[in-house]
Amino acid sequence: MKSFGSVILALTALGQAVSATIQVEVRFSDQMVNVGNLDIFKTTWQKIYGAVGNQRSVVSDDIYPTNDDVCTSHYTDNNGNARVIINGQWGQVPGLGPHDSREALVQSIWESLKRGSDRTAWDVYTDCWGLTWQEGIPYWKTPACGAEAATVSRECQCPISSAQCQYYSKGHKVPSVIKANLYRDGALLADSLTIQFSSEAVVEKGGCGIVGLIASGMASFIPGVGSIFSKGITVLCDQ
Repeated sequence: MKSFGSVILALTALGQAVSATIQVEVRFSDQMVNVGNLDIFKTTWQKIYGAVGNQRSVVSDDIYPTNDDVCTSHYTDNNGNARVIINGQWGQVPGLGPHDSREALVQSIWESLKRGSDRTAWDVYTDCWGLTWQEGIPYWKTPACGAEAATVSRECQCPISSAQCQYYSKGHKVPSVIKANLYRDGALLADSLTIQFSSEAVVEKGGCGIVGLIASGMASFIPGVGSIFSKGITVLCDQ
C-alpha cells in the first residue's frame, strides 16, 4: 500500500481581497514520465485551443513519435512514443468573462509543466552521421553539432568524435498526471483540466522533488484578471 501525502505550497499574496477571488490549484503525481523530445507546447496548449468546441470542453487522446537519445542515427526515425490524454471542462463562471476560467486553467497547467520540464531537460540530437569509421558525413553548412559552424555545439555527444548531427531538440520528463482546479472562497468549482502523459520508457519518481522550485517561480503569477484571480498558485504533489 502506497503512502499518500501532500506537499502543499500555497503562495497567495498577503492582503489579497478575499471576497469572490478565485484560487487556482495545480496538483500532479510523483511519477515522472520520459517523453523524450515531445513538443509539449504543441501537444498541450496548441492542442487544446485547436480542438473543436474548446470554448466549453476538450477530450483528446493522441500518440506522438519521439526521440530521447543524445545521438540518434539517421537510420532511426524515432525510438519511442509518448501518449498525451487531455480532459477539460469549463463554462461561464459568475463574475468572470466567457473564457476566463479556461484561460486560467490552461495557463496555470502550462506554466507548471514548462517550469518543471525545463529543469529535467537534456540534449537530443537526431539525424546523426559518421557513427562508424566507415560511414561518411553529408555536407552541411551549419549542422547542429560536429563542425566549426555548428549551431549548437562543435562536438556531438556520439561515440565517435567526428560524427555530425543535423537536428537538435530537448528531451523532458513530466508528471504522469497534472490537474488544475478552481476554488472560490474555498469552494471547489466544476471547471477543471487534467493532462496525462505516458511512454514506453521506465517511469521514475521525483515529481514532488521539484514542487518547491515550480511554486517559488510562480509566487507572483496571476492566471487571469487580477481583481478576480488571487496572486500565486497552490501547487500540490501526491506521493
